[in-house]
Amino acid sequence: MKQITLPTYAELSRALSKTTLKLHPSQVHGLICGVLTGNLSGNPVWEELVTGDKETGASHELLQSLYDSSAKQLDEFLFELQLLMPSEKEPLPERAEALTLWCQGFLTGLKVANVQIINREPGDVTEAINDMIEVAKMNYEEVVASEEDEAAYVELVEYVRMAVILIYQDLRDMATSQVTAQSSHLH
Repeated sequence: MKQITLPTYAELSRALSKTTLKLHPSQVHGLICGVLTGNLSGNPVWEELVTGDKETGASHELLQSLYDSSAKQLDEFLFELQLLMPSEKEPLPERAEALTLWCQGFLTGLKVANVQIINREPGDVTEAINDMIEVAKMNYEEVVASEEDEAAYVELVEYVRMAVILIYQDLRDMATSQVTAQSSHLH
């Protein structure tokens, strides 16, 4: 299976600098993944949230490419899902900030897609969402460029990635169950 690649962090950063809102690349990717996770019908509301208005040209094309690639990663082969983060060459506090922004974007995307993120029934998805809320609140300014913090960051990125996969699968299974239940009531 061919790996699905996202636009690069630098490409997205340049494109977003031309938009009205100038959001962080990781936050935008999180938002798109949250919308995709919570709204399987693919509502295009995400673009206005990202740009602040309807952009045209290269920014739109790159954002559409990010959206399409993210949708394929989530839908076709979940374990290929990549979180769009700064390069490992960037300082650890900057990468930690990007992770908090990614989680904030993801949670915002879930809200936009009308997924309840607080006061949920207990379960694995609720626990994963609560953990993402905690990561979104992480004080990245206290992160030190040490081997211990570097290892913790790598583990946290992988945990968030797996949490997204769990949430996506669970919401997709729930949607499939609801469609099946509705169609059985029609007969």
